[in-house]
Amino acid sequence: MDLLPSCTLVASGDLGFGLTDPYDAHAYLVTAGDAAVLVDTGCGRATERVARRIEEALRGRFLAAILLTHGHVDHAGGAAELAAHFGAPVHAHPVAAARIAAGDERAIGLEAGRRDGVYPADTLLRPLPGILPAGDLELGDLRVDAVPSPGHSDDSVAWAIRLPSGLALFTGDVVFAQGRVAILDTADTDAAALARSIRALRALEPDHLFPGHGAVAVTRAHVHLDAAVAAFDAGRRPQKLVA
Repeated sequence: MDLLPSCTLVASGDLGFGLTDPYDAHAYLVTAGDAAVLVDTGCGRATERVARRIEEALRGRFLAAILLTHGHVDHAGGAAELAAHFGAPVHAHPVAAARIAAGDERAIGLEAGRRDGVYPADTLLRPLPGILPAGDLELGDLRVDAVPSPGHSDDSVAWAIRLPSGLALFTGDVVFAQGRVAILDTADTDAAALARSIRALRALEPDHLFPGHGAVAVTRAHVHLDAAVAAFDAGRRPQKLVA
């Protein structure tokens, strides 16, 4: 599903466009020249299907890196298999990297999610050692900036990628279209930190907003970030999206 000439949605679940497994977050393939990066991986229950979609969208390019927005399983559960399939390095916040390397399902909330019926019993976190710390990258013709964005979780990173059409923000669960947010009942969710993170992302003046679930904004991304900032400024939380 092409969103822009340089950005293809390769995975999406029931909180999005229903392309792959129902529990998948959005995963995006971003291309420039001969290089491509994958932002998030889905939950790992439909990895073969996701891999086929990536291969089709690559159109002969090489996958230079996999970028994780955070360690929750709907975003990172497919990282180990896709990294092995494509031979691509994975980059994530150091906290997420440590949790995934250890296969720590409790720390990423998967253990509780299975218990509470949020995820099926066969949803697993496959350990992946050797994840690289999130940082700014130059990968062929792609310039990628890592923007630490705590609030939804303590390991959240937004990825800012300069495309021919403008600056694209891949925000994971930090902020969604229409200024929605996902504030969870977990120890590492911090509404005040989330407000600061969204303000920092708004200051980047993005053109495109590609969140982890729901609608995307291929133009006028600032409108959606402004809605979240305005809600925090008014002393109320933006509209909540469960993710």
